[in-house]
Amino acid sequence: MSLNNLFKSRQERLYSVRRKAVDDRKHLGNDYRENVLKNSISPYIFRNSVMNDFVILIQSIVADLIDSVKFLKGFKSYTTKKDDLNI
Repeated sequence: MSLNNLFKSRQERLYSVRRKAVDDRKHLGNDYRENVLKNSISPYIFRNSVMNDFVILIQSIVADLIDSVKFLKGFKSYTTKKDDLNI
């Protein structure tokens, strides 16, 4: 099952790449986009290939829900920049 180019809206924008080019951020924490469900669900479910493909498919959707909460926290804070994604 090929999941390449399934969500074209997830491509990184050129301006955001330029803004992050000069950042020297340390202690960013865990990159949960790839493993939030794999760390939360029992390994027994991953034995089934259909369930494994399904979990990989909804992984980005769950990560988007977490990102929306982080965006609202940043929107409410007046001391951070509007486009700062590392909150």
